[in-house]
Amino acid sequence: MIRTVSLKPKAYHLFENTLRIKNRIVGVGWHRKDPFRHFGPGGVDEAERLCLETGRDLLGYLSVPADVPAERLTVTRRRSAAARHAVLAFGSPAPSGFPENDRVVARLFPARRPRKDAAAIVFHHALFQKSWALWRWFLTPLTDRFPVVMMAAPYHFERTPAGQFAGEGSVNPNPFRLYQSFRQWAWDQKALATAMREGVGLTPVAVMGFSLGAFQTLLTAAAGGIPELPLVSVASTSRYAHGLYEGVLGAGTVDGLTRAGIDRARLERMVEAIQLERYVPRLADRQVLFIAGRHDFVDPPPSGERLEAALRPTRSVWLDVGHATTVLERDRVAREVLGFLESLGLS
Repeated sequence: MIRTVSLKPKAYHLFENTLRIKNRIVGVGWHRKDPFRHFGPGGVDEAERLCLETGRDLLGYLSVPADVPAERLTVTRRRSAAARHAVLAFGSPAPSGFPENDRVVARLFPARRPRKDAAAIVFHHALFQKSWALWRWFLTPLTDRFPVVMMAAPYHFERTPAGQFAGEGSVNPNPFRLYQSFRQWAWDQKALATAMREGVGLTPVAVMGFSLGAFQTLLTAAAGGIPELPLVSVASTSRYAHGLYEGVLGAGTVDGLTRAGIDRARLERMVEAIQLERYVPRLADRQVLFIAGRHDFVDPPPSGERLEAALRPTRSVWLDVGHATTVLERDRVAREVLGFLESLGLS
């Protein structure tokens, strides 16, 4: 059983460096194979051109129609010794060309006490994730009150193509793949709302994200893809290049970039648009709960502070934790989320 624990502040950097070492040992985040396998026929020059073109209007690139169908929707109900859940699967409305990745998968974790209405929380997870069990555990306190639907991001969980680690299709030596993942994620999320309504009779009443999932949630909302709903950002990243070069988990990607011939100056040109603080002022009139760790060494200070200042959320909560260690504060996070929703009349 995993229990909520408290660490001394100086332990957070050690904990997250341990994650970096673990990832290096198991190969997650490292690109030992040909770094050019993620590029098209035009190589790095073509990737740079595409990044610059897309970056001129990132929000326009992410724009999603008001209604996106969930093609070939299936719903499978499962029960295990640990918990029961339902699996929603449908075709991605913005396909990548990888068959595994283009079959979207989401899991519905039901509320322990069934609700009389159709309200549900949508959750988006962090980068490099392949364990549903971790996030099922993290989300358990929320399911005291609401069913939670967690969607696998592009190239994660069952969507990971053979021969890749979870998340490799999004974050790799070709920065344009991240732009493409942002777009597919945004379109998949819109189709998920359709799948929830048509497949299990649920309606999203809030969207919550953790780390890159929080980045995606705020970015998609800024692009108009999540109209009106309250938003919850937990341990959000903000500046991509800053996180790669200054954070504890970017070394593998930086190594791949270097071997592909992309130095820091060139990368910063290519991902200059991937700075979340640029777009969140569009959310000034939205209900937003912002939760962050004071000792975040994945996207280190002052990244979180800059994001908060640009976002101007309805409520900010700074926890005495790091980045990944925010998971260990699941009960506090759940109390904040449920209290925030209750304050908006969603109980």
